Amino acid sequence: MSQLTTGLLSTLALVAVGLAAPLDNARIIGRDAAIASSYDYIVVGGGTSGLVVADRLSEDARRTVLVIEAGNLDEGDDAVLIPGLAGGTGKKYMYNITCEPQPGINGRTYGLLAAHVVGGGTVVNGMAFDRGSAGDYDLWKDMGNPGWGWNDLLPYFKKSETYTQSPPAIVSEFGTQFDPSAHGLTGPVHSSMPSFVYPALKFVFKAWEQLGITIPVDGANGQAIGAFWMPSSVNPVTATRSYARSAYYDPNQGRPNFHLLTGQTVTKLVLQGKKVTGVTFAAASGGHVTTVSAGKEVILTAGAGHTPQILQLSGIGPKALLQGLGIPVVNDLPGVGRNFQDHPVYYFTGNFTNDLNPSPANMSNPVFAAQMMDLYKSSKQGPYANGRGVAAAFLKLSDIAVQPQYRNIINALRSQDPAAYLPAGTDRTIIDGYKTQRELLIAYIESGRVAIQESSFAAAPNLGVALQKPFSRGTININTTDPFANPVADYRVLSNPVDLDIFVEMVKTNRRLLTMPALAALGPILINPPPSAITDDEIRSAIRANLTPTFAHPSSTCSMLKLEHGGVVDSSLRVYGITGLSIADASIIPMTPATHLSSTVYAIAEKASDLIKARA
Repeated sequence: MSQLTTGLLSTLALVAVGLAAPLDNARIIGRDAAIASSYDYIVVGGGTSGLVVADRLSEDARRTVLVIEAGNLDEGDDAVLIPGLAGGTGKKYMYNITCEPQPGINGRTYGLLAAHVVGGGTVVNGMAFDRGSAGDYDLWKDMGNPGWGWNDLLPYFKKSETYTQSPPAIVSEFGTQFDPSAHGLTGPVHSSMPSFVYPALKFVFKAWEQLGITIPVDGANGQAIGAFWMPSSVNPVTATRSYARSAYYDPNQGRPNFHLLTGQTVTKLVLQGKKVTGVTFAAASGGHVTTVSAGKEVILTAGAGHTPQILQLSGIGPKALLQGLGIPVVNDLPGVGRNFQDHPVYYFTGNFTNDLNPSPANMSNPVFAAQMMDLYKSSKQGPYANGRGVAAAFLKLSDIAVQPQYRNIINALRSQDPAAYLPAGTDRTIIDGYKTQRELLIAYIESGRVAIQESSFAAAPNLGVALQKPFSRGTININTTDPFANPVADYRVLSNPVDLDIFVEMVKTNRRLLTMPALAALGPILINPPPSAITDDEIRSAIRANLTPTFAHPSSTCSMLKLEHGGVVDSSLRVYGITGLSIADASIIPMTPATHLSSTVYAIAEKASDLIKARA
């Protein structure tokens, strides 16, 4: 990065507060390890949303921006950059957080999937770049958030995106059509339809049609209900991952007013009364603690797991929790760390006994896989040029539950005491907010405006069958004042019994898919769920034994809701009762949308940037 301009030197005294030496393990990318004593904006977390916000705020050369990220830059690994290897980095760029044992899945535990790297989840995800239906976002507006409906967010979806259609031969053979009005053509993130498709996939699409599922032209235009092709976050020129770092940071790292500090964890917000004036940070527990000031705002973008942790450590959160840890209560906000949602998923496994060639099964053959890698490296073609998923079916409750099961599920939801399946001692505001969520969601389900199930599918009987609108709610809280300790994550998966009832119908529906005539010649065999699980009770047992509580889509732990409904931020993303503090990551999502989250998080951050600029 270039040196600070003379005009900025007077305002950015390059002396880290309280330091006589460079920061421990710190790195200001492209600079010496020294930071200014004050910035206009401090962005806490250099993940997906943090890089977007920092980029957009630093477009104004008069404004100075510091991003503080606990992780470091990725190393350009093949498993990061080659789309067909997406998800192959293991734990290298992840926090090591294990959730609480889950009674709903036989006491099993699982990780809280939170990235620990510049660029966040977009470095390690499966690269699906879809959106929810219009109803998913209109629900947010109807929960008391003006300006957050589908029509409000669509410009921000488009602003973040540069869309590329499949090659003509793929369009002709497989029908990967699109709606031009739904896509951006000049945004930082590349969104590309598949350049390679396994031949059996057309038969799977036909099977969905035979099951009575619609095939929309383009799920990105607000009609994301049915079976449709999904774009991936792939740069079509280089056939490599397009992610937050390459889209929002790398092109702008030369800005003298944009600093990225890596390898440092924000330990606490600095407050004067109820005004945030800066942050403290350190490299490790017991290490030197540094303070830096924010002239305008601190923006939390640490993710659904760590944003509530920072708030709670700073005295902003549930009063009883804070008092129990001896943390002075700055602002009693019961919703911090509550309303936690994800998409629990059952991974179906199987095979086609009369498979077509080529097929995904061929990739288990080392010779074939090596040939495909050679093809990718020589011409950027073949299966390695695509992300992990290029098609999905998002189904309404009426698609998966026939009468009387459909009505039984709706009646069971309506008859529930809203507090019955929430954690003991839940604050009344959160109960009232959950009741409002439930009533709105039931209305949207009955009107067919939202999907309740996703089936990510490929040219094989393997399906990722995920619940998109869980009625269960989890928590993320601290249990220590050590900022380097992991937060305590409890998915509370299947804690609301209706979720399990819906999952039973989901399993039945996806089994029926494999019996459709279009797939008969391919000879599908399903291994899991086990064929022996026939009755509803047997299917329930299989679900409890196999369900994964997360699809790597954690959200909603600092929800954008009315204060009287357990909200943490208002519709301008300002934290209730605190000045100088905003949140702009997936934690603000009031109800998880039926989609993979990365595209939605980009849109949230783009909109957040405009909101913050407007009050500068």
